[in-house]
Amino acid sequence: MRNFYNLFLGTIFIAFFNMPMLIHGNEIEPAKKSKRPSFVYKPELVRRTPKYEQKLGILPIIDSRASMFYGEEDDFYKDPIIVGLNRIFNLELRYSGLFAEVASIKDLSSVNPDIREIQSIGASNKTNLILLTYLTDFNFNRTPADMYSTMGGWQVDFANSVKLSFICQIIDVDTGLILLAEEISRESIEYAKSGSFEMNQLQKMTIDALKSSFTDLKILIQENGLRLK
Repeated sequence: MRNFYNLFLGTIFIAFFNMPMLIHGNEIEPAKKSKRPSFVYKPELVRRTPKYEQKLGILPIIDSRASMFYGEEDDFYKDPIIVGLNRIFNLELRYSGLFAEVASIKDLSSVNPDIREIQSIGASNKTNLILLTYLTDFNFNRTPADMYSTMGGWQVDFANSVKLSFICQIIDVDTGLILLAEEISRESIEYAKSGSFEMNQLQKMTIDALKSSFTDLKILIQENGLRLK
């Protein structure tokens, strides 16, 4: 009898975890606009002699994601995702102490700019280097992590995660050479019981993923050495 009971529970467990539409459905929805979290933060300012004497121009991020943030929704934050990410990229690299000057460039007209267009934009903005970024992932996932029986019925714990991935290229304006090309990918995970997810958890996960990603990016730029000089 005990073996039959364990088999019965195991069958229910497997079936439950193979019903993603029932679990993911409309369980998480954007908050009202006034209550949406912001992921824009102020990085710590690094005071030092710049690693590189060049002026870096940062182009607007190109959204190359295969899917929206969660389901069919993208509006989980105060600012549109690309607007917020553009602000963070500029703040992080401006505060990094890596470059003598950092400029935000807004005149990118193509989602697939070629080297000539990038060189032209860099020259017109009087920058030595151009940062081109493709956003490949900025997604929220809510995955069942554990299931157990309680007095009130079945309880499911979830692993909530924000995944962030982007490809960065630093291009020399004069020569058109790609001096750095790296893909950065980070994921921040928080566990929560069914129905207990709060927007402040989303904010924390997003900022954690962003800070880890920029730590990786700045280390890669720092260690690139004479290639950028």
